[in-house]
Amino acid sequence: MAEQPKYLQVADTLRQEIAEGIFRDGQTLMTEEELRMRFDVSRQTIRQAISLLEADGLVDRRRGSGTYVRHGPRRRQGIIHVGVITTFITDYIFPSIAQGMESVLNQNGAVMSLSAMYNDVKTERNILERMLEEPVDGLIIEGSRTAKETPNRDVLDRFAQRNIPVLFVNGYYPGMEHIPHVVMDDYRGGRMAARAAIEKGYTRLAGLFKTDDLQGTERLNGFLDEIHAHNLEVPEKRLLCFSTEERNNLADSPKGKALLEVLSGGEADCLVSYNDIFAAQFMAKLQEMGVKIPGQLGIIGFDNATFSAMLQPALTTLGHPKDELGALAARKILRMIAGEREESTRMDWVLIERDSLPERKK
Repeated sequence: MAEQPKYLQVADTLRQEIAEGIFRDGQTLMTEEELRMRFDVSRQTIRQAISLLEADGLVDRRRGSGTYVRHGPRRRQGIIHVGVITTFITDYIFPSIAQGMESVLNQNGAVMSLSAMYNDVKTERNILERMLEEPVDGLIIEGSRTAKETPNRDVLDRFAQRNIPVLFVNGYYPGMEHIPHVVMDDYRGGRMAARAAIEKGYTRLAGLFKTDDLQGTERLNGFLDEIHAHNLEVPEKRLLCFSTEERNNLADSPKGKALLEVLSGGEADCLVSYNDIFAAQFMAKLQEMGVKIPGQLGIIGFDNATFSAMLQPALTTLGHPKDELGALAARKILRMIAGEREESTRMDWVLIERDSLPERKK
């Protein structure tokens, strides 16, 4: 690969120094002559580099005064382009979230570039680098495996260096909580699910949670805290924690079969599931095994997926404001592109009671 042109190297170095606070807002950048001597390049190269920083909204050139550092909106021409990266696109709740984003962006004359990284950090990195090259004016991203720090932080930092605003949805990476995000209050959701079951008379709860993303770990923590608050316990055999790699055919896996044995053997009276997909999967398996739902076992899921009301029995679930979440994320990123500051938002779950979690007879 050919070496990066000198003016791009100079611009990248200055972007990083501005991001690190070496040059602060309102401070004069070095003069063209000082920069020329520092980087050992021509005056024209320095001017090209400064033009890039100016287009990124990182500096302001004032005739006869100098070049000043500032963090303002990028100087765009034409249509606003917003990059959107989600774990998946075509299934479950993701089309509704994307539709909410697209509706707001279209109303404001912006174009959405939507990509899926299938919860894979390498794919995420490739998409991020491509969006830096295009570049986009703003980025909405649902992180991959957000229960731990991302190896792609260096690429995400380059968006900040380019003054391209970033907004997280559904989750965010440890150590990057300062970046605005729109998420569900998953910890509270975990507590709500457990409380809904306990208040209906269920005392031997089982849990099924995906724990390599922030959503799953927060739901699990809330679930456990609510149970402990009622002086109840969840033995290890009643708790199944799984990763992205284990999600396919989970009920047929050794872990899944072990939990099914516990559930069908009467050792638990209610299953709280990470989402409606796995609730439906385990419900079907249990019914094949002759377990009466409801009756012997209650089930509650998360997300209020379209199919959840069509199951037999209809699934009790926590409702996810899918379109609203997407629309809010789009409004926030547009304001950030315009140079406004945005705060993070945690959205509330709504309990949707159906037949799978009736009052338990004493």
